Amino acid sequence: MHINASHRRLQDLQEGHVLYFPAGLLGFPQHKRYQIRNHSQEAPFRWLQAMDDPPLAFVITDPFAFLPDYCAALQEQDLHDLNVIDPHELALFVIVTLPRETSSCLTVNLQGPVLVNCTNGRAKQLVLVSSPYHTQHALLVAPKGSS
Repeated sequence: MHINASHRRLQDLQEGHVLYFPAGLLGFPQHKRYQIRNHSQEAPFRWLQAMDDPPLAFVITDPFAFLPDYCAALQEQDLHDLNVIDPHELALFVIVTLPRETSSCLTVNLQGPVLVNCTNGRAKQLVLVSSPYHTQHALLVAPKGSS
């Protein structure tokens, strides 16, 4: 099964929506519960904030807003892990990497999208093996000379 722009979108998850990651996020296995927070109404970015450690938050976005043809292949195990009954209730978002002083690119991790069952709030970060995507796909590039 593949998930693409025809499925639910990040904007379908309301402010305050709680997500439960049974395995945590990659690199953060101890943090299981996160909450969706709005950045602003106009911005295409939102926050994924750890509920047990509020300073831990990730900028997230809808990959389809930037790459309408983006598609993630799901395994049967992914559906099982999230207790999926109706695949149309799935949503997908990606984690944004903010530029550091030495870099001018805003990037997203297209190889490790987050899959969400919108019905029960269970979520899982996928690792797309054998995919054309990578972990640092440039979204926005700052003009040279800007800081």
